[in-house]
Amino acid sequence: MAQSRPSHSPSLCPSPHFEHEVNCISLSLSLSLCRRSIRNRCAPIPARPLRSTNPPAMSAESASAIQRNQVDLSDFIDWSGVECLNQSASHSLPNALKQGYREDDGLLLESDADEQLLMYIPFTQVVKLYALVVKGPEEEGPKTVKLFSNREHMGFSNVNDFPPSDTAVLSEDNLKPVVLKYVKFQNVRSLTIFIEDNQSGSDITKVQKIAMHGTTVETTDMKGLKKVEDH
Repeated sequence: MAQSRPSHSPSLCPSPHFEHEVNCISLSLSLSLCRRSIRNRCAPIPARPLRSTNPPAMSAESASAIQRNQVDLSDFIDWSGVECLNQSASHSLPNALKQGYREDDGLLLESDADEQLLMYIPFTQVVKLYALVVKGPEEEGPKTVKLFSNREHMGFSNVNDFPPSDTAVLSEDNLKPVVLKYVKFQNVRSLTIFIEDNQSGSDITKVQKIAMHGTTVETTDMKGLKKVEDH
């Protein structure tokens, strides 16, 4: 009977040379990853810009931009509806608000019984209000000025019952425009200005100039608008 030939199936065990090559490749990859990790850890982290907690002061460029791009809203005041509470009979609001009058340093708006003034200024068109200029003497000039958009029938008895649309605290150097909260003055039909006190705390507040800067929304018949106060 013929003898069966022995089976020569290939061995599944890798050769010593193959194991050596695999170990070298593994070691090379490990060294490469370590070097990359070290580089990443040592790489400087880019500094994140710090956010200021205080709003930036308005630069001269932005102040001049307001003058160039916006109009003087005194041309759109409805003078028949203008009111001012606690004004002196001989030193009334037009002295500080009307063009020509407010450029005359000899003409002033003055308070009467105490230091507070409350002004209501309606417009002939819906306007967007961007900035306010208030000028007064160093000692008797306005200090705390509160603005109310589209708030009618206000008096000294209820002026503190409503939150103002914006508040400006003026210094003695108050000739620069005060940039207002833009979103609060987008569709302004009337503006109420409450001067709460003055620079020195005296009994009489004096105002030389009030100027409002902004744009008109569109030509609007104000008498046809439904009077709805903003809340």
